[in-house]
Amino acid sequence: MTTVVETSGSSGVPKRVILSDEAIQASTHAAIERLGGAGQWVLALPDHYIAGLNVIWRNEVSGAPLVRTEGAFTAEAFVEAVQSLEHERKYTSLVPTQLARLVDAAMLDRSFIGPVARLDRILLGGQRAPFGLIERAARLGWRITRTYGATETVGGCVWDGKPLRDVKVRLTDQIEISGPQLADGYDDPALTAQRFHTDGTGTRWYKTGDAGSLIGGTLQVSGRIDDVINSGGIKISLAAIEHVVQVFAPDAVVVAAPHPEWGEVPAVVTTLKPSLAEIRAAVANALGKPARPNHLVTVSVMPTTASGKPDRKRLARLVASRTQERRRRGLFH
Repeated sequence: MTTVVETSGSSGVPKRVILSDEAIQASTHAAIERLGGAGQWVLALPDHYIAGLNVIWRNEVSGAPLVRTEGAFTAEAFVEAVQSLEHERKYTSLVPTQLARLVDAAMLDRSFIGPVARLDRILLGGQRAPFGLIERAARLGWRITRTYGATETVGGCVWDGKPLRDVKVRLTDQIEISGPQLADGYDDPALTAQRFHTDGTGTRWYKTGDAGSLIGGTLQVSGRIDDVINSGGIKISLAAIEHVVQVFAPDAVVVAAPHPEWGEVPAVVTTLKPSLAEIRAAVANALGKPARPNHLVTVSVMPTTASGKPDRKRLARLVASRTQERRRRGLFH
């Protein structure tokens, strides 16, 4: 038996991934082993994407009823769901946007802290967490584990930089992952051949498209290999800029904006109103002057995909439209 799961498409066209029952079981049991035992879960993610499906599959092992939050994510509804958990082990999976909302709510209403602290583990994945978010949550006594993976690896298979049981990670021109949790491929044979390959030892690998480093056996992910732009002949990592910018605006997303002279330049999108001058100075100090964001776009609501990730394609179109309009009005060059 196989299960077909569509990717979120946050950085490209959604893909239909084919997962075998064996891959799902390998992922599920490796996760439960790392957690220290099966438990009851709160599902606060869409159940048609891999992160939500993993919550369902892992909860089934416990035999306890799955607890779902309904509608748009709110701290109040999530805390109410957590308080209904009855199993001795209690878990959930969140994306950074959800965790940030919980932390902010707990700062305003301290009664939220205790119920969330009852969770034995909060798995955090889907995207890089804004600077300082995990530390803020940890100070509240909340137990956070960062997860890294993809639909093609049945979700997070590297936790806090360490691979789960039987998972292998290596670096070539990008991060590659192997193990029993790998997908069979896509419903597109050509794409399958492009992203999955078998080496001379017979080991099958998935090319993640991410850049990173292995330090003492711990994986550190630095961003997508295709999020590097060429600005005036200089290669610049948008992910690295975003990490610096999120000190000033935790929800900030950095995308490429067209520029008539440099080709592309970094642009910051946020719901907040930080100082662009301060951001440019901090980025220049950390990454060099060419990496300084050229402009800042403020939105009332950050557009996201159905899985809760920032919709980077939509943001890039928005920035291109805004900058084009401002150039017509002569506000910058």
